[in-house]
This record gives sequence, structure tokens and C-alpha cells, in this order.
Amino acid sequence: MQFNVLLLGKDTKQTEVYATMIRDQVECHIDVMSRVENAVNWISRVRYHLVVIDLPNPSNFVERIKRLHPESSVIVISENATIEEAVNMIRNGAEDYLRKPIHLDTFRLAVRRGIDRKTLFEEDGVYSRYLNLVNSCQMISASIDETRVFSIVRSYLSRELRASQSCVVSLDPKGDIAIQESDQGADNGLTEIFEIAAKTAKLPTAVDDSHFQTFVERTAMTPAVFAMQFRCVGDRVFYFLALSPKKPEPFEEFESRLKILRAQIEVTGQNIVRYRDVQQMAFVDDVTGLHNTRYLTTVLDREIERSKTTASSFVVLFLDADKFKSVNDQHGHVHGSKLLSELGQKLKGYVRDSDAIVRYGGDEFVAILTPCDLAMGKVVAERIRKSIEASEFLKEEGLKLKVTVSIGVAVFPDHASTKEEIIEQADHAMYVAKKESRNRVYVAEPRKVEKQHA
Repeated sequence: MQFNVLLLGKDTKQTEVYATMIRDQVECHIDVMSRVENAVNWISRVRYHLVVIDLPNPSNFVERIKRLHPESSVIVISENATIEEAVNMIRNGAEDYLRKPIHLDTFRLAVRRGIDRKTLFEEDGVYSRYLNLVNSCQMISASIDETRVFSIVRSYLSRELRASQSCVVSLDPKGDIAIQESDQGADNGLTEIFEIAAKTAKLPTAVDDSHFQTFVERTAMTPAVFAMQFRCVGDRVFYFLALSPKKPEPFEEFESRLKILRAQIEVTGQNIVRYRDVQQMAFVDDVTGLHNTRYLTTVLDREIERSKTTASSFVVLFLDADKFKSVNDQHGHVHGSKLLSELGQKLKGYVRDSDAIVRYGGDEFVAILTPCDLAMGKVVAERIRKSIEASEFLKEEGLKLKVTVSIGVAVFPDHASTKEEIIEQADHAMYVAKKESRNRVYVAEPRKVEKQHA
């Protein structure tokens, strides 16, 4: 038997060393690639028995491999190994995680384990079927997002049923389906087919807690359908739908795997709820109910990565309430805190749901507008400034206070290349606005690019 091996790494000499050591262990065909994009295309077509990854940030690629081919063995090699990354790799399905410089005998042993594992878990055997289930449950258990759980469930069951198309849906109060996750893309025609499939399976009457799955045979008017009911976060009910499924044999064994899968989904759903509760407590400001600076760091990391990947921009607004100290001095800190809370809630109403409002500290706030360019950022900032100026605060306390704000505007990547720099630029622009007249919007100066000398 000849094995297929994929080597993914940018260092040509290093991958040659890996290839030589692997060939010493087993007769195999080896593909060597340096770009994840190319490898993703290959793994969708080729069933690799062993994959060796020597690239930064391999997490998403490991998960992609294990979802397509759970029986593939994955070895991750890292130059800057950390405990956190190691745990993440193992959770995503990697069999071995090696730190550079690797010991040659350790690498050979990892290769041997991977090949032996493939020999044991042959395709379509009982061991392989349970291995696929274990890998999928392992990835589900590591999920902190419901959508990712749906995606893993759909991948696993589609593979088990050899289904042509599949999706995860929920039902609205009228009984109409809402697709939560599918492989359809923008195919509206397939959406209609899924709707027909849902009616064919007679959701939810034919599938419930006591009878959680059903196969519906094909008719002259409708396709064959498999449906499974499950819960994830909370009590909301979801259904997996597969078109033209092949009924696994023996069916009792398949049904027992489904019960394990559903149990894992529900446990993970409970963990997601706990994670969200903890995250909410960690990321929320006690006074205003807005996000705090911990969340600001997280969202800036995310948006900078997105900006670099998609070549898009986002805007940071740094806002400061003018002469806020006088409010505390004249009316007390209790009223001052109430004013900050009212101001924060007003700011939330001036931005989109996709944007973020953060209390930076004291009477300072930061807004992250994404995606957004400078022209739109200036429009939003001016709208906020005028709306705050026209508002009255603490009316329930009979004070009807007037407040103004000074706003600094900075754009990533035009004004900065790091999260620290983008905040600094917006903060500095706000101070210029405050120094000049208060109650105004000021845009950060363009970033100076050092000239290259010959």
C-alpha cells in the first residue's frame, strides 16, 4: 500500500529533510507546498494519510483537514511553540505537536505513529467510523461559537451519509425554515429545495426528543431526506437536513453514534453559555454597561487582522466629554456616573450594530467603526457631536444638563500600523480638538512614511 503525504512549509531545505526521513519510514507519494491556499484546494481532492505542517498560525488549516478527512494524521511543527498553541492544535485534531529544533528520532516516531494509525483505522471500518465521530466531537468541544458547531456537525453528518447537499436550519413561529449553516452559498434555488425537504420530513412533528432522527424515502416529487433534531445553546431547537443520503449500515450502530454526537453538542452549548457569561463580565464596564478596554484590545486585534486580509479600512473615534469635571464638582459623582451612563447609551444609538462603543476611562469613550473610510468616519463623528450638543441629560433628576464632546478621528491603516498607534493618533486628534475650541471634530494627521535612501 502506498501512502499519500502532504508537506506544508516555506523552507525548501527543511521540507527536503522531512521528506527524506518520511521515505525512510514508509513507501509513499509526497506533495510539497508552501502556500495554505494551494494546500486547501488539494486536500479537498486528495485523501492524505499524513500531513506535516511547518507554518505559522496553522490552526484553521488543521481543522480544515480534520473536517474533510478525520482519518488523516497531522503533525504540527512550530518555531515559537507555546502551551496555548499546543492545546489548540491538539483540540483541532493534530496527533503530534513538535517544537523546533526537532529531534530527528522524535519526528520519525511521530511519522511512524501516524502511518500505523492510518493502517489501523481503515476506510469504512468500524474503527474509522468511531474515529470520525471522536474527531468531530473533539472539535465541537473546543468550539466557543454556535455557528462553528453547526459547521462541524454538518461536515461530519454529510460525510457519514454521503449526502449531496446539507444544511442546519431552525423554524420560526410560523413554521418557516431559517437556514443557519449550509454549503449553498448564494444559491436561492437550493434554499427552495431545503424548504421542500423540511416539509417532506414533516419538521418538527416527525422529529422530536423521543424520535430525534428520520429517513424519508425519495418520491417522484421530492428528494430523499435525512433529518436530525438537536439543541445547542439554550432551549432553541435546530435540525440537520441532508439531501439524497445513503442510509448507513448497520443502522443501529449509526444511531448510537448520533446519540453521542447530540450529547456532545448539548454539553458544548452549555459551555458556550458559561463562556459568554464570563466574557460578558470580563468585557463590560460597570458604570455605563458598554464594553471596556479589555474588549477594545480584542476588537482591535480582530479588525487589524481583517483589514490586512481584506485590504479594508476602519475608523477609530476618540471622544471626551468637555468640562465633565464641573459636573462632578457641582452635582456629585453619583450624578456624574449617571450622566456617563446616559451618554454611553446615546453613543450606542449613533453607530451600527457591527460597530463597537467602549468606555476608555473617566469621561472618555472610543468607537470602532468597521468597515469604514475617512469620509464616512467624519460624517458619523459630526453627527454624534451635533446630536450630543442638542441633547439634555439627567432630565429625570430635574437637571437638564447640556453636554458637548470633542472627537478625534483616525483611520487604520492610513494613520497607524498597530493598535497602540491607532488609539494614540485618535487620542492626540481629540486633544487638538479640545485645545482649539472644544465641541468639535478633528482628524489625525497623515502618517509620515520615512523615505528610503539609496
